[in-house]
This record gives sequence, structure tokens and C-alpha cells, in this order.
Amino acid sequence: MRLLLSLLLVTLLAASHAHGQAMATMRPGDTFEIRLGGVPVDLAVEFNIQYTVSQEGMVNVPNVGPMRVGGLTPPQVEKLIQTRLVSDKLFNHPSVNINPSPNSRFVTIGGGVRAPQRLIWTPDLTLRAAIDLAGGLSDFGTLRGVKLIRNGGVQVFDGRKFENDPASDPRLLPGDQVVVKQ
Repeated sequence: MRLLLSLLLVTLLAASHAHGQAMATMRPGDTFEIRLGGVPVDLAVEFNIQYTVSQEGMVNVPNVGPMRVGGLTPPQVEKLIQTRLVSDKLFNHPSVNINPSPNSRFVTIGGGVRAPQRLIWTPDLTLRAAIDLAGGLSDFGTLRGVKLIRNGGVQVFDGRKFENDPASDPRLLPGDQVVVKQ
């Protein structure tokens, strides 16, 4: 029974990691690698490099040229590149895998925490975990009214509820800003 529960937990963690990666859109400054399959190895090597999204949201893919990837999720970028490789008649059945670099994604936390900072985003980073990573609450910080700013919208949470109901602790996405009330 324990083995079954352990396998289920590993599966759920992998799925949440994939879901987090799929939800995070490419932004200027993000870096990623392309792994190309279904093509001759000597040709795939040309594509297997690190790419950086420009300020205009573009990347330059060898033999394809500039492509707009800003605002797209990694699966969307994979499909876009795969479609271009086929439509430009470079390959018949390529498979494209995008591996975003997690070190290029951040969450900002400030307000009533001991160490306001920019945290490296990971797919399992939650609101409560971000507060803890920022040194916890300052002497004047409170978990009541924690603001999560995402894509110009603001959500307010009562962080005290996360202890009794960890499932209510929202996962953060790259670019999120957390402001702890003072």
C-alpha cells in the first residue's frame, strides 16, 4: 500500500511540474533549449542550443529564422516550431521538445517579510513557501490580506488558512508579485 501511495505521489508531483511549465508563458529574457527528434542526429545538433527570448518576444531558429514565441507556453512553442519545420519542408516528422531554464524565471516578494527579494521560480513554489523563503513574517507582517499580483490582476488571500488547508495555498507562476500586509 505504501508503495502504491508513493508512486501516486510521484505521479502527481510530475503532473504538477508539467502543468506549471505548461501554464508559464515565454517572456523576454527567458531562456530555453530545443531538443529535436525524428531527424538525422547530425542535423538535430544544429538546433540543440540555448535560446533567449528577445525584448520583442522573438527567437531566431536555425534554418527557419525569427519566430515570435513571447506569450506562448512551451507546448505552444513546440507545436509552432514543429509546424514551421514541416511547412518549410526541412523535415517530414520532427518532434520538438522545449526545455525552459528555471533559473530565468522569478517571483518577487515584499512587504511584511524579513527579506524582501526576487525568488527563483519553481513549479512547486506556493504562496506560503515564498513567504517562508523570504525569511517569514517581519515583526509587523501579517498573513491576513496577502496580495498576489498576476498579469495586472490582484487576488487577496488569508494565509492563516493554508496551515489547515494546504490545498488552498496557491501555486505561484513566473512574474507573480507577492505583497505581505504590514
